[in-house]
Amino acid sequence: MTDTQENGVLATAQKLLEQHTLCDKCLGRQFGWLSTNTTNKDRGYSLKLTLCMSADALLKSGKKTIGNSGIRSLAGNGMFEPAKALAEKNGIDYETQDSCYLCTIDDESVFERIPLVAERIVGLAKDVEFETFLVGSIPPPLLADRQDELSGIHSIMHAETLKSHFNRELGIQLHDLLQKPVDFMKPDVVFVYSMESDEIKIQINPVFIYGRYRKLVRGIPQSKWDCKKCRGKGCAECNGTGRKYPDSISEYIGVPTQSIADGSRFKFHAAGREDIDVLMLGNGRPFVIEITDPRVRTPDLDEITKSINDEAEGKIEAHELVLTDRYQLQKLKEDASTNVKEYEALIETERPVTEKELQKVEESFKAVEIEQRTPHRVSHRRADLVRKKVIHEISLKKEKDGLLRAMFKVQGGTYIKELISGDEGRTTPSIAEKLGIVCKCAELNVTAIYSEGP
Repeated sequence: MTDTQENGVLATAQKLLEQHTLCDKCLGRQFGWLSTNTTNKDRGYSLKLTLCMSADALLKSGKKTIGNSGIRSLAGNGMFEPAKALAEKNGIDYETQDSCYLCTIDDESVFERIPLVAERIVGLAKDVEFETFLVGSIPPPLLADRQDELSGIHSIMHAETLKSHFNRELGIQLHDLLQKPVDFMKPDVVFVYSMESDEIKIQINPVFIYGRYRKLVRGIPQSKWDCKKCRGKGCAECNGTGRKYPDSISEYIGVPTQSIADGSRFKFHAAGREDIDVLMLGNGRPFVIEITDPRVRTPDLDEITKSINDEAEGKIEAHELVLTDRYQLQKLKEDASTNVKEYEALIETERPVTEKELQKVEESFKAVEIEQRTPHRVSHRRADLVRKKVIHEISLKKEKDGLLRAMFKVQGGTYIKELISGDEGRTTPSIAEKLGIVCKCAELNVTAIYSEGP
């Protein structure tokens, strides 16, 4: 139809319908980002109607060859009822079509599935607690390839993808059924529909719970520690347990939390870690427990606290639990090496020291920066780097049994045992270096961690 050639949109729509069978929705979405505030279906219907009116005008003006061609493609590939009526009225033959080139799978438009898919999602989600949702879909590669091919051949620059169109229509129906809002940024759940396999998967976003723990006995690692010899499989050395140590702080906290939140697994994140032989006292160490696939998003935090503490039997205590988010987790990790921490230690010295010597050491460690090369004892699992740490204050007092009691206020990430011993010169300056004698940490406790909660 020559009168559409100057109109890019109509000319493209006409060429598409001459070559392929397209429903109103799929024709309309080829121009989905033009003249918004309407639907693709209405957009496609309007294009077909305009082309049909133009073809009818050509028929009436005597240009039957061009007019017949237009009516034929609209009635056949366009599946357009007004064009079918004109074809019947004017005796125009056309080939009947009923399957859209861009949205049909197994003789069915994917859009026709949406009501049933929405109902299936509601059924699958009935036991999942959530307030916000988002929908996604996986279109068949064949249909995606067809769209890409048409866009390339006809230089289509404003098309909306099948996936985007389908997601929006499914989301609208789900919103009506669930009476819950869509959240494009941080949804509680995401429903993903595979068009090819006709399967639905629910992606439940994690729950994050912030808290603090106190470690009240020595000999408990922060993380699960498998037997090195069998790597967790079980052997004679570990008595078949697969473990070097039978328990861990992460499990005392994570297992009850996962159970109550009805999740599939947990990840334990803490603001640093204490050695296995070190106590965590004071207000405790901040942590975030991340629960994957939680079917309960607002678990009873008092119940979790009680469950953790009952299971730990006085070995650890958890408190101050609050629901938080991924941002707090990231902040926890970022702050772990910069916040201020306090420690208490007992130090063995190779000879008795004087009050004057202790006073001199205290003065030398007021607001100073030290350098710590990765200690020998952790070099197998940490990069060999030199880290600069700020020592805010050290206090030293003699005990009756010949030991020194030390109080430290330092930057997070400082290795206290090496600050005491010097670690063969890898930490400088150190208490041993300042005293000029061998010093060894006999006992160490973390007494305070200054960190902002959520």
